[in-house]
Amino acid sequence: MTNTDPQPADAPLAGRKALVVGVETTTGTAIASALGAAGADVALAVMRADEGVLTARRLQRELRELGRTAMTYALDVTLGQNARVTTRQVAKELGGLDIVVSAADDPMPQAMADTSEMQLAQAMTMNCYSHAYVARAAFGEFRRGGRGSLLIVTHALGDQPAAGAGVYALACAATLGLARTLVTEHDEPGVAITTLLRGAVALDATAGNLANAIADADEAEADALARLAVHLASSAAEDVTGRVFSAADAP
Repeated sequence: MTNTDPQPADAPLAGRKALVVGVETTTGTAIASALGAAGADVALAVMRADEGVLTARRLQRELRELGRTAMTYALDVTLGQNARVTTRQVAKELGGLDIVVSAADDPMPQAMADTSEMQLAQAMTMNCYSHAYVARAAFGEFRRGGRGSLLIVTHALGDQPAAGAGVYALACAATLGLARTLVTEHDEPGVAITTLLRGAVALDATAGNLANAIADADEAEADALARLAVHLASSAAEDVTGRVFSAADAP
């Protein structure tokens, strides 16, 4: 569904087409809403076809009321082929793809010694491989359009692990390495790759329940990271690539 309501003349993302993967996460929801408010049409992709769809549907209604094109998709982040096929579908239905936000996340902080092989595999898939799958799909669309902005959202525990973060910190650290690799492999005109770090400002890593502390920090930082995402996806930051940002850098 496409609305034709006029957009503000100063909308920084007017005419842009965006895909947000992991829209049911706290940060993903905030970023999707902010991109739409800034003028972009937004594809809302949930990681699983479960209750996250309800969040996406609510956002879809809100964005359409603003006059944006907004559609909901189920993108299985555990399967590279699904990411590729769904991203291609999004680009066709939106009429292109300029912005991709990879915000997939499944926090499971626990000590490595207490983690089974199955849990380790799940943590790496949901919190690292998922970003690789989305990035590969995104670059295919960016090449078709001649430009694009990829924003990878991961957690600061990957850079500064805390006691009990274990498997989650490992996956986030691998994602930071992935982002650096992507920058070296895709040094192309018109393509920008940036990383947003959750938890770098508000996380209390000494809290007794680290999972709750992660969730609290996400709530506290979501609006700042959303403003930052809009700035990085706009023409004002089109030459910014290869950098890591946190809520402290928000405009």
